[in-house]
Amino acid sequence: MMSEEEILINAAQCITSGNFMGAMEIFESYISANSNDPAGYHGWAEAAMFEIQENGNMDDKGNDIINEGKIQSYLRKAAGLDSNNAEYLASYANALIEFDRVPMAIREFQKLRALGEKSEDVDVSFHLYEAARMLIDSINLKTNFDRSEKFAQQYTPIAIEFAIVGLGFSSVEEAMEYMATEE
Repeated sequence: MMSEEEILINAAQCITSGNFMGAMEIFESYISANSNDPAGYHGWAEAAMFEIQENGNMDDKGNDIINEGKIQSYLRKAAGLDSNNAEYLASYANALIEFDRVPMAIREFQKLRALGEKSEDVDVSFHLYEAARMLIDSINLKTNFDRSEKFAQQYTPIAIEFAIVGLGFSSVEEAMEYMATEE
């Protein structure tokens, strides 16, 4: 009988070797036995995202192979079971951007930012910086690089704010103080 840790290591090795579907099966059985452990849900969803990135998500008939709603729900479940885990929150928010749920993603990134402000031990700057990049990519894709478009005007300032906080400034105002240099 393998320990929980050995099972998770096995699944991680599948991911490393590119066997994402195999990892998903391992995580699925892990979840059945450990329904309160967020690691199973997070691992399954991460493996699913890798599978989609690597091999696409359409079968011959044009249907989704992996249900995106299930990925989203598993990431939400992991983040809910361990709401102080920056990695889980960021994964959920990133997936929401990938699945074009920008307003929901921004709410999750706001939670992540609050988590970072609440705890000295949790550094969320990398996640927020990455979020800014993904948001700008999403905005550009959706608006065909037209920054005057309503969607761009609504979400570009938030992306910029995430980037600035991601650089380690406490606020846009603090960053602007550095920009306003006197001659």
